[in-house]
Amino acid sequence: MASFRLSHAKYALIPALLMGAGSAQAQTVNLIGTVVNLCVLTISTPGSLAISSNGLQLSTTNGGLPASLTVVATGSNPTISFSSPSLVGPSSGGATTEVAYSSTGGASHAYDSSGYVYAMNRLLDTVTINGRASNSSGFRSGVYTISATATCSQ
Repeated sequence: MASFRLSHAKYALIPALLMGAGSAQAQTVNLIGTVVNLCVLTISTPGSLAISSNGLQLSTTNGGLPASLTVVATGSNPTISFSSPSLVGPSSGGATTEVAYSSTGGASHAYDSSGYVYAMNRLLDTVTINGRASNSSGFRSGVYTISATATCSQ
């Protein structure tokens, strides 16, 4: 009889174990991160100017090369502000200086001598910048630079 009780006693533990397995514990897992507004502007391709065949215009489109500005941001969509362009060189006086902007994200601004503000609708974009300077007196020999400052804000 004692062996009968012992063999049935081990089966008596199974319901007790199963009842304990039925009550589940819950634990919340938190994954935490911080996003900081950040904007990085990188000139991926510096532009170059070439003189027109009549000598009255320096341009990125007369055999020159447009500049490329890569914008990478985190947080909120940035706004890129471009200053009015300026021309520096041996005969820059009297020249009309203009720049035009376009981008894969939708920027589109025709040649203009004033500044431009581009409210981006994404966090990554590449802006192509074309420039030209016209002077009815022509340009003397030397190095010329068209400059516009880009500033990112969020």
